[in-house]
Amino acid sequence: MKSEFSGQDAELIAWRKQKRSELLAWRTSFTGEDRLRAGEMVLDRVYSLLRSNQTRVAGFYWPFRGEIDVLPLMHRFAAEEGTVALPVVVGRAQPLSFRLWEPGFRMTTGVFGIPYPAESRTMLRYGGGYYDRTLAVAEPRPLSIGIGFRSLRLETIMPQQYDLPMDYIVTESETIRRSVGDGPDASSAGVS
Repeated sequence: MKSEFSGQDAELIAWRKQKRSELLAWRTSFTGEDRLRAGEMVLDRVYSLLRSNQTRVAGFYWPFRGEIDVLPLMHRFAAEEGTVALPVVVGRAQPLSFRLWEPGFRMTTGVFGIPYPAESRTMLRYGGGYYDRTLAVAEPRPLSIGIGFRSLRLETIMPQQYDLPMDYIVTESETIRRSVGDGPDASSAGVS
């Protein structure tokens, strides 16, 4: 059977898979006060970005496998009359569907065991697939903010044609703004 990938593509796929495994292992092992403090610093920086961009609608994620716990930020944003949405994976290579979320909403479990609002009030839906495909077709493109811990930063992810750059990358120690291309619509944001 002939592979659809060249040798170079296969090497890149293997490299990216290995890096994901390494980063996940580190992320899930980072615990205690240092992790809590670093996470709070990230959330404070993201909150400042949302406020300075006058964001009214923000898509977040439900923390999974050691991701930074954005639930306190979701609660804070909602308490200040912001609209919060969470993604729902509706199928492989299908568009993400974003559902409204408010504190106290009943949740159900979806793909990968990730909770999402049980109510079917869909708020946003963009075609194409997961986050990169979703952002690629969003009109206008929302402000995108990638978050993570400084110690997980890589020099490159060896981006492919479908990898879209975030408008901001936020860690506990810095906020990096993308300086190329057209700016997004600042009235909505996604945090990943």
